[in-house]
Formats: sequence, C-alpha cells, structure tokens
Amino acid sequence: MSKEIIIIGAGVVGITLARNLTGEGHNVVMIDNDPSVIRHLQETMDLQAIHGDTSDGEFLLEAGLAKADLILAVTNSDESNIILLLMARSVNTNARIIARVRKKQFLKNPALTGGDAMGGAIVFSPEYAAVEMVLDLLQVDQAFEVVPFEHGSISIAGFRLGEESVLIGRPLMEIQELSRVGALIVAVDKSGEVMIPNGRTILNVTDRVFITTGAKTELPKILALLGRRPVQNRKIVIAGGGWKAEQIAAKIEKEGIPVFILEKSQERCQELASMLEETAVLHCDATDPETIQKMAQGASTFIALTGHQEVNLVLCLMARKFGARRAIALMDNEAYITMAPSLGIDAVVSPKLAAVGKILRFLSQGKVVDAAMMLNGKLDALYVEIQENSRIVGKPLKEMGLPKTVIVAAVVKNGQMFVPNGNMTLNPGDFALIITYPGHFQKVDEFLGRK
Repeated sequence: MSKEIIIIGAGVVGITLARNLTGEGHNVVMIDNDPSVIRHLQETMDLQAIHGDTSDGEFLLEAGLAKADLILAVTNSDESNIILLLMARSVNTNARIIARVRKKQFLKNPALTGGDAMGGAIVFSPEYAAVEMVLDLLQVDQAFEVVPFEHGSISIAGFRLGEESVLIGRPLMEIQELSRVGALIVAVDKSGEVMIPNGRTILNVTDRVFITTGAKTELPKILALLGRRPVQNRKIVIAGGGWKAEQIAAKIEKEGIPVFILEKSQERCQELASMLEETAVLHCDATDPETIQKMAQGASTFIALTGHQEVNLVLCLMARKFGARRAIALMDNEAYITMAPSLGIDAVVSPKLAAVGKILRFLSQGKVVDAAMMLNGKLDALYVEIQENSRIVGKPLKEMGLPKTVIVAAVVKNGQMFVPNGNMTLNPGDFALIITYPGHFQKVDEFLGRK
C-alpha cells in the first residue's frame, strides 16, 4: 500500500531516500530551499519537488505536512531538523517522523532521544550509523560488508574470492560444501554487475559473493572455501582520532583486541588516552609513509577515519601495500565509493548511505520486521514474518514459484537459523530473510500475500 511521504532537505540522504521510496511505489514530496536543486529533481525524478522556505509552517502545511504518513527531516541543520520534527508532531499526530542530527549534545539529550517525550518521533545520527557499520565489519574477519539481523544472530556478509577458492568455476548447484558449514551464497557481484544467483551460476576469481551466516556458522571453514586464510592475530589500526574512532576503539578494546589510534593533535591524543584504557594512542602524522608502513605490518584491519575522503582513500591504499589484511575507508563521494573495490580497498563506510539504511530499517512494519540496503543500495534485504494466511505456508520452497528477482537467504524457526533448501516449508510464525533488487518490495509483498 503506497504512503504519502514528505522529505524535507534534498541533500544526498534525502535524494537517496526519495529514490528508494519512489521505487517502492510511494508518493513522495521533496522540499528544499535551493531552487536549482528542485529544478534538477523535477527534471530527473518521479516525485513532486517543491521549492520553499522549510522553516515556514504555513508553507509546509500547504505542502501536505498534516496529511503525510511519513515525514523525514534531513536538512543539513540539526537545529532545523529538530524544529521541523516538533512542528510536524504538533500538526500531525499520526505520522511517523524521523529527524537527522549530527551533534553529540543533541544525541545525548534524553528529551530528544527518549521517544516518548517526542511523541514517538525518531532522532538518529549518520555518524552513529557509520560507527555501527564499522563495528559490524569488525565482527566478521575479511568481509567487505556485513548486514546484521536479529541483533547479529543472522548476517549477510560480503567476501572477495581468493585465487585458491574451491568454488571457482563450479555451478552453484554442484557446490555442497557451503551448506555443510551453514552458509549460502545469496548474491554475486561480477565486476559491478550485481545478480541474484541460481543453480547454474558459475563463480569466477574476480567475483565478490554475499553469504548468509549465523551465530553458529563456522567462519574459518567458510574462509577456507573462499580461498582466504583465517586471521590468526587481530590488530586494529585507526587513522584519525575523532569521535568515530573514539567510539569504535572503546568497543573493540573491551573485546581484548589490540587497538592503535594514529592522531596528529597532541591535545586530542591526551583526551583519547584519558578515556581509553587499553587503546594505544600514538601522536603522529598518519599520512607519513614510514608511519603507515610500520603500523600496517601485522594489522588485521586498517581503518581510515580522517576528515578528508581523499586522504582516507590514499591511506587505505598505502596500508594494503604495506601488509594490512583489510582496509576500511570512510567516504561519502559516490565516485570514490564506486572506484574503491577496483583499487583494492576492501570496504567503504559512508555515513550518508549508512543513514539511509538506518532510516529504511526504522520504516519496517507489518510483515516486514526489518529491512536494510546492501552493496550501496544495489540490493535490499527484507526480514519478514510469515503470516497464517500467507499463500506460501506449507509449500516447499522449490514449489513456491519464487520470482527470479528474489532469493530466500535464511529461515528462522523457533529462534534457530536454517540455511534453506528446496524441500524446506515455511509455517506461520517463521521468519525469512529475503534478498531482492531495489523497487521489488511490491513483488515480495504480493508473493507473501493472502491465499
């Protein structure tokens, strides 16, 4: 069922959200102060784009604020977004309202983040979303992307194939080794062309694969099948000592993993050293090649979190050259994000794309319990509950007539994850993790619908 959605702020987050939501058949109104941005949207996107003062209450009411099902305040100003949230809640008590903020003082304010005080409206941060994305990556060695569900008990993890992988050159229907270790290949990236595989799909050495993993999945065995060696000694090196690095290090050091932060400001080094008990904080220039060479040697993961995307890209390239097993770069530039895999950068964390993924998860409701983007929006993952009146209840998967654009990546029965096969049946109360292309939510919804 389509919804009436208002997005206030036509930046990267707003436009990416609009692209996803219009693709799912919703009616989207986008509002921005910049007339040139609005003209571009009117020419290129299937939505209603309106130029106007986003702080003008009467203008927003005329744009449909009081009638919208969903209101997203994603301008570049935290203060504006909070005011918009309060304004929207005062005139529309039924809408779901989500506001983006970035400043720590707002996120630490219980009056804003408590939920009840804001009438159930949601305040979120791209920076927090990016931190969570890095921490998810650190839970799965050598993955370039990790999308968790059910608090991490189920994940979709992306890996590069190694040259010695036993999976190369074989149709997936002939590969039994993965199912024996509780894993399933659910998507394949072939040099930028993303596909949902079938039994005849053959893997090549340049492919990147997405695999379902569970809490009991034996990751070392999966890595061996992928032709990758399990990490023996973990060592995390973070270039840049900002707030994100602080949050990540605080979490990792509690797990007993050695963490090193490289920071140029002596004052910031002292602050970090006083807050982090087990992390080694080094006062140095992270862009110095000798420093990178020394620190990258033996690093299981190198994370570039400086405030400059270009610097992060170069640092990751240097770290990989000098021996880091995995390099993660923080960047928002879409060209850099697209280019990164071909340059040898293992993973990219984009606060803006992380924010979009976080919002999509907030919007999940009904049969769809949770949802997330994969591969920078090239795939969607939907975690759905099987309803009693669904037409697929009691049928083996191989007889359901699944669309080619859909694959069931995992099934959860009574809290236990199973890798599905053709003979598995779904019952009311079961949960299924479904992978599909963007814009195919309606097909999934119809597929799960009433008998």
